[in-house]
Amino acid sequence: MNPEVLSGGLAHAGAVVRHGDVVERPAPPHAIALHAHLRALAARGFDGVPTPLSIGAPLDIGGSGRRERLSYVPGDVAVPPYPPWAWTEGTLRSVGALLRALHAATAAVPLDRTAGWPTELADPQGVAADGTLLCHNDVCLENVVFRDGRAAALIDFDLAAPGRPLWDVAMTARYWVPMSGRDGLDVPHRLRVLADGYGLEREERAALPGVIEEATGVCRTFVERRVAGGDPVYTEVLEVKGGWERWDRHQAWMAAHRENLTTALLTD
Repeated sequence: MNPEVLSGGLAHAGAVVRHGDVVERPAPPHAIALHAHLRALAARGFDGVPTPLSIGAPLDIGGSGRRERLSYVPGDVAVPPYPPWAWTEGTLRSVGALLRALHAATAAVPLDRTAGWPTELADPQGVAADGTLLCHNDVCLENVVFRDGRAAALIDFDLAAPGRPLWDVAMTARYWVPMSGRDGLDVPHRLRVLADGYGLEREERAALPGVIEEATGVCRTFVERRVAGGDPVYTEVLEVKGGWERWDRHQAWMAAHRENLTTALLTD
């Protein structure tokens, strides 16, 4: 079977290749610890992640560095231009439910604090927080696999790091509500749908808008570092999506609507 280059995502565009039931992609520096974590999730009955197969030598496709081999996760993935089904309430609710199931399984896996987990999108409180678990940190549309109209699996754990579960919910909300706004979508209502799908407790609901603002600041710094380093992919995306002025408007909108978002989350 000829290899298939899988689309979606920015960091490894063109470097993720499918060979039948196997996916080869650049391995993150902490791949050994990450593979152990994914295997532990499967051992606890959570089947919504790829199965790690091996970590090998560099291949021609994807440039330098080691490559990892993972099982291919069958299903549908929303990639740009995003299909209409990606924005339905049922889709959003199922993403929340899948994230909750991941966290429930992850909470039972001892956290390897020596693994050198990436910090760029990590919860600033993650290292010190009691009950810390490994958050995905990048539950964007391209990293969720759907089957029969429901979120069934998560892929691309490259940015996973210790954090609060609420941090992962906040990061997920940024992409799936989305917090940046989209024509015809009710942001406060959709944030409530995501929280309901996850089963977020009242205290966490009250805190969520503030954590989303914090997560947005971390994401902005993430982009700033890549643009400052001359990354052509992030530089182009920034220009196409309105530059830093759009980030300014987005962050100002969230601060101005914090009360409305909190009310939507807490109203029975």
